[in-house]
Amino acid sequence: MTVKENHSLESLVKHLDSLLSTLPTNYDLSKFSETKLKAIRIKLANYSSVLLKISRNLDKIKHPQVIFDPSDPRVVGKLIGLTLIEQPRISMTAVTPFYGSGIYAIYYKGNFKAYRPISETNNPIYVGKADPQVLDAKTPQEQGDKLYGRFAKDHAKSIMSASNIDIADFDCRYLVVKSAWQKTAEDYLIDIFKPIWNNEMGICYGFGKHGDSHLTRGNTRSPWDTLHPGRLWATSEGNKPNPKSPAEISAEIAEHFKKYPPVDISTLAISFST
Repeated sequence: MTVKENHSLESLVKHLDSLLSTLPTNYDLSKFSETKLKAIRIKLANYSSVLLKISRNLDKIKHPQVIFDPSDPRVVGKLIGLTLIEQPRISMTAVTPFYGSGIYAIYYKGNFKAYRPISETNNPIYVGKADPQVLDAKTPQEQGDKLYGRFAKDHAKSIMSASNIDIADFDCRYLVVKSAWQKTAEDYLIDIFKPIWNNEMGICYGFGKHGDSHLTRGNTRSPWDTLHPGRLWATSEGNKPNPKSPAEISAEIAEHFKKYPPVDISTLAISFST
């Protein structure tokens, strides 16, 4: 390390010492919006990451680039997610009843214009999970038929109700998972593929929504039901029209695919960089 670098490091530490000594320990959070607080937390996390990297680089004994920790939920989630991707892809109409809870992915292979970027690819249009019937279920039978019921019955029914898409144009993959691990796998798959029907994308959400009675509450029609009309409960008089038109939703989907083009699943591998 050169004299100039030594001086730079010492100046950095002095500057941080001075800055931290002036910072209050409590803040009036009522003065910030949730969006602003989230942005600040992200920036602070980024700063922390940079300082940690600098600290590690100052250690003469280097840190390993890869650490495999089987107790880390993120590691388990990735392993389960990658195992799902290796399962055979079958038609949604060919699934027969089975025991188990776990995760699933739904794929589109039709000609609906908005979905052409992922049609016939291995990018799911939706991924989800089904929790076990009994929280601490030890066997697939104890888990019940929750996984089958979730995507092969509930989701298939929603697709068949829509007037402009065909259940014959949908495939799926599914994996029965030991109870308590399905959520971490779902999070991994959503993060990798950014499926357009998942609520987390905030664009064409509402597919996984269960029917609501217009006698109990009035809801705004979801973007999914706006783009794919047909579910009777979603068009009842208690449901208000979505402020966005099908054309506007389709335009947002197009922008989404520009930002997140289909993932080549052959490039996905077990990697746990620190």
